[in-house]
Amino acid sequence: MADKQNWDGQSKGKVLGFKIFGFILNTVGLRPAYFILRFVSFYYFLFSKPNKYIRQYFIKAHGYSKLRARLAVYKNNFLLGQTIIDKVTVMAGIKNTVKTQSKNGHYLDELAAIGKGGILVSAHIGNWEVAGQGLNRLGTAFNILMYTNEKEDVKQYMDDMMKEKKINIISIDEESKSHIIELHKAFSNNELVVMHGDRYREGAKTFTANFFGSPAKFPAGPFILAAKFGVPLCIVFAVKTGKFSYEFSTLKPIQVARVRGEKDLEKVCTDLLQKYVNELENMVKAYPHQWFNYYDFWK
Repeated sequence: MADKQNWDGQSKGKVLGFKIFGFILNTVGLRPAYFILRFVSFYYFLFSKPNKYIRQYFIKAHGYSKLRARLAVYKNNFLLGQTIIDKVTVMAGIKNTVKTQSKNGHYLDELAAIGKGGILVSAHIGNWEVAGQGLNRLGTAFNILMYTNEKEDVKQYMDDMMKEKKINIISIDEESKSHIIELHKAFSNNELVVMHGDRYREGAKTFTANFFGSPAKFPAGPFILAAKFGVPLCIVFAVKTGKFSYEFSTLKPIQVARVRGEKDLEKVCTDLLQKYVNELENMVKAYPHQWFNYYDFWK
């Protein structure tokens, strides 16, 4: 695995790994897959260079000692592996024991009832893809916004698994800006767009906010889109609460008026970002081992 200070828009997963665990899940089930994962996680714990950044996170954000931070890294790696297996299990429709509990789910109903579509902004904590399957009950399609350089084999494999779901992947194309047209269509059809607000690619527009007492950059995209399209923004998180259980929590939708002037745009966006960061900090404090950003977050 490459040692990166910046995130490059690609996921860590290899399609072969997805397929291997998919085979294991289909043949022997979830528990044996978790057992095999212990050895895979230990390998990454020993040899994954980006683990130094997650170790720094435990020290900087939570005040862990160096020894405690090292031990926490293994737990973090193991939990990441579990979330990937759970993702494959649920999105492929494999019979499993993964359960999801919804917290404040009525806010999603409020969001759908507004009739303007909306943005669900989450983070790389826990596993939103598992708990997010509960969005299917809303009876409306939802879209995942991701970069075009996501590894094509992984993207295709996940597309194939999700073909029976009400999920559409919108690829961000910085050159043609074709994703803007797709977003406009989605909002016009009262569809939801899911984005993450805690990871940006080098060169993308960012806003800065204090995160655990130190300035960090966050992607401007979710907040600019909400302001420019004038659609509500809803902060959601999905965290693993037990061996085979998740909680999908939803905050009250934030009504965002359409903004045209650049000065007003930045003010609205920074206000939205601060609300997001406050909630993200609370969630990370509650579930410190489920933070999955393997690069220099405070660089």
